[in-house]
Amino acid sequence: MKELTPSEAANIAEGAYRVNDGSEQDLKIFLNNPLFKNSIQENNKKILQAAVGGRLFRANQDSFGVMARGEKDLFLIFRGTTDKNKNADVVTDIRIGICLSNTNLPVHIGFNHTFNSMLTEIKQFLSDNDTTGLVHCIGHSLGGAVASLAADWISKNKPSLKGRIKLYTFGAPRVGTHWFANSTTSTIGDINMYRTYHRTDPVPMVAIYPFTQAPINNTGYYLPSSSPLTSGVAHKMENYIASVKGQNWKSISGFPSEPYNLEICLENWLKSKSPVSTSDSSFWQWVNAALIYVIKKVSINALAMLQSAVIGLHTIVDKLAYILAQGINFAKDISTWVVLLMKKLMQALHIVAPPTKEELTQALIKRVLIRLTEEANKNASNAIKNL
Repeated sequence: MKELTPSEAANIAEGAYRVNDGSEQDLKIFLNNPLFKNSIQENNKKILQAAVGGRLFRANQDSFGVMARGEKDLFLIFRGTTDKNKNADVVTDIRIGICLSNTNLPVHIGFNHTFNSMLTEIKQFLSDNDTTGLVHCIGHSLGGAVASLAADWISKNKPSLKGRIKLYTFGAPRVGTHWFANSTTSTIGDINMYRTYHRTDPVPMVAIYPFTQAPINNTGYYLPSSSPLTSGVAHKMENYIASVKGQNWKSISGFPSEPYNLEICLENWLKSKSPVSTSDSSFWQWVNAALIYVIKKVSINALAMLQSAVIGLHTIVDKLAYILAQGINFAKDISTWVVLLMKKLMQALHIVAPPTKEELTQALIKRVLIRLTEEANKNASNAIKNL
């Protein structure tokens, strides 16, 4: 079997919600998918249980996905966030910090916690089901993040499956830093990664820098939206199904290079007096790119430190604030960009910018960055609650 079509992958991703949200009949219908036609045997079909939520509260054990075997291929399917377990999933989504994954790469601590709670079962399933076919890792939203970690782990621990792992995500958030994105792109292969997203879906826009999307240097499979504003509707799996209906991967690929990938465009955006808004989906793309651009101006070593560190949310913000505050004291050709970036962020967040750069203290920069992170998380959380 070759890769799944966009519609096949989207419908499977939607079906994964049956393990937690649907009736027994709904689940039975999903598991009788013709692609899982060898999954009638119990050892070839398993409901994954996952620990979701925080370590100290709402650490619920919850049905999170399905592992199934088809004629030759294997399927690891993970659902997105639900409210069936008192919003424990949302706690997982917002537990922003960096830890080392099982492949020793810096990733989102909440997503990694959920994946680790299922890893023993995944190992057993792969051991029991040797295959000469493909392994399809599929998920929407939080499920896409976990599918990414699963695909990365398999690519590095199952050398016999090299080149046969297919990753399909819909509206998935950023899973790790550049080091993770670069490594997982290299081992899985960008041609085997089908990152699909609506332009105005706010969930793929989080977590903000130093997290980044994989595959690296690839815009993924872009689906246009009728409005430029971020929207929870754009995150719904039913709308992803509608958007890819009748499409193939070639027809939704080839989105042109974004302007925020070009330094001259970034500089023009930072210098522009045009109003900016956190409700505009393009704002978050510009911000992420501008943060990277300005931090590189201050110190390439600082960029590497942020990408690799094992740190929590407030420590990430502390380090960013320290680096940017140091940049203000550098020569004008560097400090100017830090000031322009902070003024742009403050304008979007409706914070009055101080009249002089000397008043842009580390404490003020930290407050702005915390507000920025909170705003991004709020947009994503609102989208998730609308599921």
